[in-house]
This record gives sequence, structure tokens and C-alpha cells, in this order.
Amino acid sequence: MPPVLEASAAAAADPADLHVVFSAECIPAFDWQSAGLFYSFRRVRQPGRITRLLACSEAQLSTYPKVNLEMGPTFVHKNMRFDASNDAEKDDPHNDGKGTGYASYNKPYSVMAWLEQTDVEEDHDYVLFMDSDMILRQPIDPVAMGVTRGNVVSAGCSQNS
Repeated sequence: MPPVLEASAAAAADPADLHVVFSAECIPAFDWQSAGLFYSFRRVRQPGRITRLLACSEAQLSTYPKVNLEMGPTFVHKNMRFDASNDAEKDDPHNDGKGTGYASYNKPYSVMAWLEQTDVEEDHDYVLFMDSDMILRQPIDPVAMGVTRGNVVSAGCSQNS
């Protein structure tokens, strides 16, 4: 288990400068995961902001429950998973050429679309990208983790631990 890092008061980042983002699709499994992550963000009183990057086709978005859309701050972008519900998006330049799309493109595409369509750099010094099936157990301090401009930091992970 990695050690818990603590920063001195002098080195601590402005907690409001952290923006937590995570990607999801507009389907029930991701709704439950999103609810858990939004809850944990509030529960640990994580300073800063959180945004769900939600992949939805126009057809999916038209039937997506409003309460699920409003469960927390959400940036909606097109779904890179091409199927019967969003056939119109098969002409997208990011299409795999087979006409089937690729759901795994949603994560990198969501970040790209979010960065291109928002003023992230002006609002926040730090961005923490999480998966939707993660939760926060304690507030995150980017400086304590060794984050600096141009230096990405990641936690160690092992499937056997």
C-alpha cells in the first residue's frame, strides 16, 4: 500500500485549484458509479470542483432521465460507441473505419472535448482524472503528491494487492 503523503502548510496547494473529472456514459451502470463518486467528493469535503464527462448520442440524451443528468456538474459530449442508438455519428472522423466505433475512445475523447470547449487552464492549476468506479476516501492535495506543471503523478496499482 502506498504511503499517505502529507504536505507542509507552506507547500500546500490552493485546494480550490483542483478540478476532479471522470468519464461516463449515459447508461444505468455509469449512473450508479457517478452517484458514488459525486457522493464521496462531497463526503470527504474535497475542495475544488468535480465534473462528469458524459458520453451520450443525441438519441440517448433525448431519453436520458433529467434527474440523472443533474446529479452533479456534467459536461456532455458525443458518444464514441457507435450502435443502433447513434448511427448518425458513424461518419465521425474518429470512427474506426469499420462503422462500429470503439467505446474506449470515450475516455480520451471526453478529456479532449472538455479541454477544447471550456476554460480549464484559466480556472484550475490541477486536474485529477478519475475513473467513474472510483471513490475518494480523503481529500487530495496535489502538491503533497508531487504534482508540478508538466509532471503527471499516478498512484501505484497492482491487481494482486
